[in-house]
Amino acid sequence: MLENLLRVGAPSPLPVTPDSNGGAGTVCSRGVQIETLGAATYKHLPFVVNGINSVDQGGVDVVSYNFSGCIMAVYKVGGVFRVCHVSTGPGQDCKDEWNRVKAGATSVFEFKPSDFVETGGAALLGVYGLITADLQTYAITVVQNAVQNGGPKVAAITKARLLR
Repeated sequence: MLENLLRVGAPSPLPVTPDSNGGAGTVCSRGVQIETLGAATYKHLPFVVNGINSVDQGGVDVVSYNFSGCIMAVYKVGGVFRVCHVSTGPGQDCKDEWNRVKAGATSVFEFKPSDFVETGGAALLGVYGLITADLQTYAITVVQNAVQNGGPKVAAITKARLLR
């Protein structure tokens, strides 16, 4: 599992993807990438502005970036677990649509990775959300690494509590 391959204080090997425009306030599936770290394969699910970017979990870890208030969730529909990054905020809020999706799903687990930021006093670069293959939830804080020419460094890997 990805959370066991990352090390606090080490450079971050996780991809940084730019925000994708074009969400229509509904569920979509855009820009998903299959990545590897060591022997682990995982899916990287980008943030889509004004969208609920969703991917079939496929029995692997799913990581998404960059959380500042958005929701990351896993839900089951049609017998398949899906992981999503739900856009929130002024002009891009998909919470009403997310509530409709949840109403038609089972086994819904959701959290806000940004609620678990731990920078240790360093400059925040971003927050990743991680849902593991066995449905565990984590927030991964990445900060500016002053030692290695300002590249990203893992500051914290925090087991996340679910929203109620």
